[in-house]
Amino acid sequence: MIEVMSSIPYRRGRCAFRNKNFLSLRNIFLALCIAGTIAAAACTDRLSREDLAGQDRPQPKIVIPNIDDDNGDGIPDVNAAPLAAGTDDEMLQIHVFPDGKLPQAATVRAEIAEPWTGFARAFVRMPSPEGPRFGPRSVDVNPAEVKKRGVVIGVEVADFPASDRPPTVEVKVLFETQEGRPLHEITVLCSVPPFLLSPCLDPAEQVQVVKTRATEEFVRNLKPLVEAAGAELEIVDDPSIPEHDIWMQDAVEIGLATDGERLMHVALHGNRGRELDAVFAKKALGKDFGVLKKGDYRGRSAEWIDWYGNLEVSPPVKAKGRDFKDGRVYAGTQAERAMHPEVIKFLEAQGAQGPVLWLDTSWLVIGHVDETVSWVPSRVGTPFRMMIPSPRLAIEILRQAEQDAPGGILNRGAKRDGDKPGEFERPVAEALGDKGLMAAQEFIQGKIDAVRRTLQDELGVADADVIEIPVLFNSDKRWFPGRYFAETVNMVNGLLLGNDYIVPDPRGPLVNSQDVLLQAVKDRLEPLGCRVVPLDCFDPYHRGGGEIHCGTNATRRRTHR
Repeated sequence: MIEVMSSIPYRRGRCAFRNKNFLSLRNIFLALCIAGTIAAAACTDRLSREDLAGQDRPQPKIVIPNIDDDNGDGIPDVNAAPLAAGTDDEMLQIHVFPDGKLPQAATVRAEIAEPWTGFARAFVRMPSPEGPRFGPRSVDVNPAEVKKRGVVIGVEVADFPASDRPPTVEVKVLFETQEGRPLHEITVLCSVPPFLLSPCLDPAEQVQVVKTRATEEFVRNLKPLVEAAGAELEIVDDPSIPEHDIWMQDAVEIGLATDGERLMHVALHGNRGRELDAVFAKKALGKDFGVLKKGDYRGRSAEWIDWYGNLEVSPPVKAKGRDFKDGRVYAGTQAERAMHPEVIKFLEAQGAQGPVLWLDTSWLVIGHVDETVSWVPSRVGTPFRMMIPSPRLAIEILRQAEQDAPGGILNRGAKRDGDKPGEFERPVAEALGDKGLMAAQEFIQGKIDAVRRTLQDELGVADADVIEIPVLFNSDKRWFPGRYFAETVNMVNGLLLGNDYIVPDPRGPLVNSQDVLLQAVKDRLEPLGCRVVPLDCFDPYHRGGGEIHCGTNATRRRTHR
């Protein structure tokens, strides 16, 4: 019998550190499980949820990579000496009882089969004055003690599945004589769960934001909104972070791994080569929060395109005969430029949220998918709606506003010393009369319509489940000609916390003291049960080329699928 236990467990200022303590494919051993040919006995540790006695072919046991830091020493557990037995939640324990008599001076040994051999650590639990601990993977055993108490093998994994490493890990437990003659052998299978990105519809536990002199007021105003939604605001404040690097969404991708009951959050370390990436990784590493690095900084040729605002995941969808129960990952491309290939390779190897859906963002200056699409919950019909920006709708609303209340202002109150005429704050009538700007909206609308068609076709989203959000776009021939930025605040780029959608305040023209752009979003979302909460982020986020989503991140709790 095998008994398995787990321990108790320019315009955009978006203007690498690689800590040896963080996980990489080069610096760790990885994964797994073990067992022997066996006969039953009791164990003082808590048993696993499923009893494998009497099963000829037991199901693989799930083992979450041990890349967190349970004892707070700043080192991922898999990179350090094993913790005391029963204190490391990610150390899978397997109780082994040989079914035959052992000779004196027998040994027990565990082996990990390829391709996981270099990515696993296995130990034998041994007594010590301080209590049971895990020692070498091969030890001498006392036949009488083994017959009475059995042997406990501890196994930990140090990474997730890869393109050349399937999720199933094969482990062999061998009882041998001291001369190496085999006595008993059995193969046990373990399963490493996939790394999953968290859909924004999942409830947020923490919201991360960078605090600098420029963001102080925004952070202060964000805090009560986050707390009102039942989450905690985690402020990243470090003197090494440059004043302009406020793009929390771009510096890290926060996902998770689960065995169905336990959950570990995992942060994908940023590949931007900037201080914030490393500061957050160091801050995040802790109990039940691991850090993983895939790829490296590729230089300025990959500026913005490798940043994690360009990597998102849909809600659970069904499309083209497939059930994406954890959502589907999507990312943007700008001609030959695309998200880091090592990141994409890793995500697709998980076999859960891929293949990656590529969206054309070549028409945008920054080129991130979070500028083009986002999601909100709905209590009416389909449990979500897909939001996309719409210059067409913006023009329609602004024309009506100028007719109802002439003299309206775009980006109302945003002007400051040093701005060029019409650079940010601008009369609505002037914008509507700008033939070049209006022609640009027609061009951009065609690009957005193409992105919409791709999303609807690949994700199975119905027309009725698409909501257009009014946004005007513009370009500047002085930099990145032919690529566009949001002229008005892009309310697609907001922060979803449960049923509260925190949108960047659009500072739109007023009609009867009501912001017509904000009201258009409220009219579309609030009948669905989604409360729209405006928050000013014009300085420094919109001026820097981003909005609220760009400047925040979230650790989310996985809902039942």
